[in-house]
Amino acid sequence: MAMTECAHLPEDVRPIARLDAEARIAHIRAERWVQHAAADRVLGYLQEALEQPPRERMENVLLVGESGMGKTMLVRKFERQNTTQFDSTVGIQRKPVVVMLMPHQPTEVQFFNQLLQALNAPSPSHFTHGFPVRDPAVRLLRQLGTRVVVIDELNSLLAGSARQQRVFLQLLRFLSNELRLAFVGVGVPEARHALLSDSQLRSRFSDIELSPWVLGEDMRDFITRLTWSLPLREPSPVDSPKLRRLLLERTGGITLGMCKAFERAAIAAIHAGREKIELRSFEDPEIWRGVATPGRPVGLSARNRARQALL
Repeated sequence: MAMTECAHLPEDVRPIARLDAEARIAHIRAERWVQHAAADRVLGYLQEALEQPPRERMENVLLVGESGMGKTMLVRKFERQNTTQFDSTVGIQRKPVVVMLMPHQPTEVQFFNQLLQALNAPSPSHFTHGFPVRDPAVRLLRQLGTRVVVIDELNSLLAGSARQQRVFLQLLRFLSNELRLAFVGVGVPEARHALLSDSQLRSRFSDIELSPWVLGEDMRDFITRLTWSLPLREPSPVDSPKLRRLLLERTGGITLGMCKAFERAAIAAIHAGREKIELRSFEDPEIWRGVATPGRPVGLSARNRARQALL
């Protein structure tokens, strides 16, 4: 391909578009970050939590959204944005943002086990039985200069008993006060209930919701940038209200479903030699496999329903 081709793609995607079909399909199937306006706003809120001055009452964030809205990818992006260089003077890799997974049982030992794994440190199982793991974990967070701890799947806290939940939330409040760091809780909307048993801690959390997509400029921006991330050699005419309505009908506005549909359409376009996504690309029932809106299964009539939606 000539170097002047693929001008419709961002500069970092153009070299990928010049690769063979197999390599381009592998790129499409791989996990990748798609920058868009709605994500930029959320990242801005998280950055504010990181940059707040240390104080006794830190402002925390509760990021909620339906499964498949891209919450975990977003907080991982936040983590990467704040990665620092290795400090050779003290021999430490600073870690301003730590992303951990909420343990299935909200106990102190399991919490610190997950936290130490996120810090790439030995877990409590490496310590002598009965060794207090809270103190070394606190010291490590201080040494690494951690300013924000992100707890993904915070809604798992609800699996514990009422007493376990209260004790766990008191632990978070202690860590926030002791280290003067902020917490970002991430989970499905039910995660809001996980904080209700500690009114003092709940009052320190500001809610941010990643709502399902609706028709509007944000959705248009996301679809445009999603299309740009696909290494197709021809421009894809996807700036279409009809297509956006179809996506909402089929996916319920869930990010994961939209991404799957576009990725499958892009792979089909490469196999067919069309090298672009068109409205008719979404008539294929295979595009919608596993991404149908609940209550609207995609079956034998999917092609006809997709065609009608495009009319």
